[in-house]
Amino acid sequence: MTNTRDQQAAIDKLSQLKVGALFMEMGTGKTKTALELIASKAHKIDYILWLCPCAIKHEIAAEKDKWHPELELDVVGVESIGQSDRIYLETRAKMEGKRCFVIVDESLKIKNIKAKRTRRNIDLGKLAEYKLILNGTPLSKNIMDLWTQMEFLSPKILGMTYYQFKDCYTEYYEKGKFKGRITGQANVEHLVSKIKPYIFDAELDIAPAKHYRDRGYVMSYGEEMEYESIKQEIIEEWENSPEDDIDFYKLIGRLQRHYTKAVDKTEELNRIIEEIDDKAVVFVKYLDSIPSGALKITGDMSTEKRAKAIEEFKTFENEKILYITYGCGSFGLNLQFCHHVIFAEHLFDYAQRIQAEARVYRIGQDHDVTYWSLWCDCGLEKLIERNLWKKEGLLDEVKAEIEKEGKQSWLNSL
Repeated sequence: MTNTRDQQAAIDKLSQLKVGALFMEMGTGKTKTALELIASKAHKIDYILWLCPCAIKHEIAAEKDKWHPELELDVVGVESIGQSDRIYLETRAKMEGKRCFVIVDESLKIKNIKAKRTRRNIDLGKLAEYKLILNGTPLSKNIMDLWTQMEFLSPKILGMTYYQFKDCYTEYYEKGKFKGRITGQANVEHLVSKIKPYIFDAELDIAPAKHYRDRGYVMSYGEEMEYESIKQEIIEEWENSPEDDIDFYKLIGRLQRHYTKAVDKTEELNRIIEEIDDKAVVFVKYLDSIPSGALKITGDMSTEKRAKAIEEFKTFENEKILYITYGCGSFGLNLQFCHHVIFAEHLFDYAQRIQAEARVYRIGQDHDVTYWSLWCDCGLEKLIERNLWKKEGLLDEVKAEIEKEGKQSWLNSL
C-alpha cells in the first residue's frame, strides 16, 4: 500500500507556498513528494541545492534519477557545510545571483542553534527564494528544535528570536544550578497556529503492525567484578577531575562497551536469531560486536560495497543476518523486504533509534515488523532505556539525578 493520497495532499498544500515543511514519517515517500514540489517550480529555479546527511547522498541521487531525471540537483552533505569552509563558500558562491531552491533533508540535523552547521545552513537559506525541510518528526528532544527549522524557512513564520521563542513556548528554571534548563512546554496551541500553514504532517499509514519484544541478558560473576572495577576507576577519575573537564559519554561508554561483550548477550542474540528463523537486521554500536565473516554494513564501506551487501542479504537464502552500525545504517537504507530488526546495543539518541526502525517499516512493507531489543540487567542500561523512550537529553537527566543523589551515590547505582 502506498501513500499516494498523503503525497498528493502534501503537494496540493505546499505547491502554493514558497517555503514549507514535510514532516512525513519515514517510509511515506517524502523524497518523492519533495521532488514533485521542486519539479512544479522548475521553471522558476536556476539552482537546486539538496542538503542531506552524507550517508544518504547516493540515495537522493537514485530517487531523483527514478522519479525526475530531468532535474539537476546539487546534493551536498549537511555535515560538510559545517565542517568545510571551502565547501560552504563554494556552495554559497553557486547561489549568488540565482533563483534558488534549497532543501534540508533530515532537518533535525540543524536543530542546534550553537552549531556552525546550523548557522551556515540558515545563512544559505537566506539566499534562496524557495525552501523546504524534510523530516520524519519535527522533534527529537524538545519544542526548541522547531525554532531553527522555522527560522531556516523564514524568520517571518515565528517572528521572534530564539530566546523570545523559549520565553513564549517553554517553561524552564530561572535560577539556580540548572538555570535555563527546560522543564515543560507552554502555549502550544498558539505555536501550532503559527506554523500549521507551512507544514504537512503525515503519519505512516500502512497495513502491517509493529511488534516490540524485549529480551534480557546478564553478566557472569567475573564480568560483574570487572564492571565494578571499571565503575570504581570512573568514580576516582570523576572525583579527581574538574567537572568541566569530564567527558560524560566517554566515561559511561567504557561501562557500556564492557557489558555489551557479555557472553550471555551473544548467546541470547543467537537464541533470538534461531527463534526468528527468517532474515533479520542486527543494529550494533561497536564494530567488534560484528562476528568475523558476517555480512555487514559499516561506516568505512563504499556505497558499492554496501549495495552489494544488501543485494546478497536480499537474494541469498543462506544470508539470514545483516549487521549494521548505527552511524551508517540508520539513514538511507531501504530494507522493507526484511521483517525483523534486533537492537543488540543501544545509543542515547531517540531520533537515531526511530531512523533505524524505519529501515524496514516503510512503503513496500507488506508484513508485520518485529523489533527485538536486548537489554543488560544493570543500572546503566536501565538508565539508557528509560531515557530513550522519554526522548530526553541523557546528560540533562543525569545532571538532575546527580544533583539529587550525589556524584558517588549515582555512579554506584549504575
